[in-house]
Order: sequence, then structure tokens, then C-alpha cells
Amino acid sequence: MGSMTPQQITRPLLMMSMLVVAVFCSMAARVIFSPLMPTLQREMGITLATAGSVFLLISISYGAAMLFSGFLSSRVGHGKAIVVALGAISLGLLVTAVATSFGLLAAGTVLIGAGAGTYPPSGLVMINTLIPIDRRSTAFAFHEVGPNLALLTAPLLVLVLEPWFSWRGVLVWLAAVCALAAAAFLRWGVRGSGTGAAPNLSTVGTILRLRTALLGMVILSAALAGVQGVYAILPAYLVTEHGMSPGHVNLLLAASRVAGIVLLLRAGAVINRIGRRRTIAGVLLFSAAFTALIGLARGTPLAVFVVAQPALLTVLFPAALSSMAAIGEAGYQNVTYSLIITAGIGIGVGIAPTVLGVFGDLGLGWAGFVLLAGYMLGAVGFLWSTPEFGQR
Repeated sequence: MGSMTPQQITRPLLMMSMLVVAVFCSMAARVIFSPLMPTLQREMGITLATAGSVFLLISISYGAAMLFSGFLSSRVGHGKAIVVALGAISLGLLVTAVATSFGLLAAGTVLIGAGAGTYPPSGLVMINTLIPIDRRSTAFAFHEVGPNLALLTAPLLVLVLEPWFSWRGVLVWLAAVCALAAAAFLRWGVRGSGTGAAPNLSTVGTILRLRTALLGMVILSAALAGVQGVYAILPAYLVTEHGMSPGHVNLLLAASRVAGIVLLLRAGAVINRIGRRRTIAGVLLFSAAFTALIGLARGTPLAVFVVAQPALLTVLFPAALSSMAAIGEAGYQNVTYSLIITAGIGIGVGIAPTVLGVFGDLGLGWAGFVLLAGYMLGAVGFLWSTPEFGQR
């Protein structure tokens, strides 16, 4: 450490802070529609199934942009790719804020998804490049503070701002925050960020033939379904099926994220102590149980299960993302991340809330949550049959 200059010591910390801000904006722009959904349902006549389709649109555009993000990062670098991503998110929020029909609302959410999808391959590769391997789990845990803080603050922002500015004003305020983040990243987060690799069919085929890559997709999709898929549909589900008030639901959603953020502060130490594989398996088993209980419980126990269900899932992401760094060759790491995260988002944040919404409209909301719990258990079985994933 004595041979390092102050700039070498502090720059990774600055870069990590910028990445946390960027991923916060990316997540907040996508999940803000969940606490706003009861209002959107009332004003635009959106059903539970249509509510789920909003998140599916975001996921499709997210995945498409992620798959092609390598073309952008290979030309302008990872840092400027993230600036473009934040700018697109801000623009999408503004388009959505002025929407008077579902078509324009959908167009705005597609733009939000495309901007958000451009971020992860560049952001995650920057962590792998800047942070030594022995500190990588801790770095990923710090990075995960951003999206989990977004999940915590989104319902609180709606509670505070919507009565004063309406749901459209909430989106405008968030667009302004994303625009400021883009300007800040352009000023402090671009230099030395490196460049990505453009995807090609040969590289994609090589990655998709790896069992560990397929396992990464299953684990990530199960975890994202538990964190974001459930989060996306819960407000509409709890208001429609259980008669809860939107304010009560938003408070429950905010409370459900507090434990996750606290656990992230110790996630790196926990993962280093018990190992990545045991961390992933244990978290999925815990979350599967509480996901099923959300579908089966009523009354006060339901509120308890809503708060407990995502509590440990935040710890899974640093373990899973750091394990994925060993998949394939380092030269096309951004492409590997793109494929795995695209599949994870498509299933966990796109298909999962859509299926939950359809089950809800059929009066079988409980069955959707039980089915999701079964998928999580299947991911654990796949993990234990693939011993090379997540080994130290």
C-alpha cells in the first residue's frame, strides 16, 4: 500500500460512489411505477395484468439494450456509455410524465428500460477492473446499496411527493435527479473507465454453451423475481386482493427494504466466511419459504411476511455477481454479464410480475407466489448439481 499514490487509493472509492449513484437512478426509474400503480390503475383503467405488462415492456427493452450495449461501450468507453444510459432514463421519465394514453406511457417505459439496460455490463466490468479480487465481494455489496436504496426510497418518494405534485410530478422530480447524475458521471466517472467488447455470434454461442452461464441466469432470475418481480406487483395485489390502503402498502414496501440495506453492510464478510455457494443456496431457501407464505397468509401475518420476504436476497447479489466474474474469458466479460443479466431481468422482472398479475386477475394470486417459490427451489437444485459455480 505504501507504494501507491493518493490518487490510486482514492479513485476506486470515487468510482464506486459514482456507480452507486448511477445504479440507484437506474433502479429507481424502473421501480417507481410499482408504488404509483394504484393511481395509474385508477386514472388510466389499468388492470393487474396490464400493470404486469408495463414491467414486461421495461424488461424487454432493458434486455435488448443490454445485449447491444457492447457496441456503444466499445466505441465511447464504459463511462460515457453510463452517461448515455442516465440521459435516456431521464428522457424516458419525462415522456412518461406527460403520457395521456397507455401507448405513450409504454413508449416512455421502453426508453427507461433501454437506458437502464445499458448500465450493468459497463458498471459491473468497471468493478471487476478496478477492485482486487479479494475485495470484490465487498465492492459488489457496496454497489448493491444503490438499487436497494432505490427500492426503499421509491414508495417513500411517492408518499411524500404525490400529494403535492401528482404522479406526473413524481416522475419529473426523478427525471431531474437522473439528469444531474448523468452530468456528475460525465465530470467524474468517465476517465479511466476502459472500453467494452462488441458482441458477436461466436462469443454469444460460446457463453451459452457454458453450464455455469445458464446457472447464473437461473439464479439471477430467481433472485430478481423475489426482489423486483414481487415488489412490482405487490401494491396492486395487496390493494385489490386484500383491501389494503395504498399508503399502508407503500409503508410496508419501504419497511421490507430496510433489513436488506443493513445486511449489505456486512454482506462481504458473510460471503467470505461461509462461501458464495452456501450464501446463494441459503438465501434462496429462506426467500422461497416467505414468497410462498405471502400467497397463503392473511391479515397481520401477511404484513410480516411481506416485510421479511426480501430481507436476505440483497446478500445473494454480491455472491452471485462476483461468482459470474469467473465465467468465460475476461476479454468478453461485458458480453457474459449482458447475456446473464438479460435473461435474469427478462424472467425475474418481466415474466414473473406478468404471471403474478395474470394469476391475480384470475383470482388465483396465491398460486402465483407458490409457483415462484417453486422456481427458487429449482434454482437451488441446479446450483448443487453444478459444483464449479461460485467456488473459491
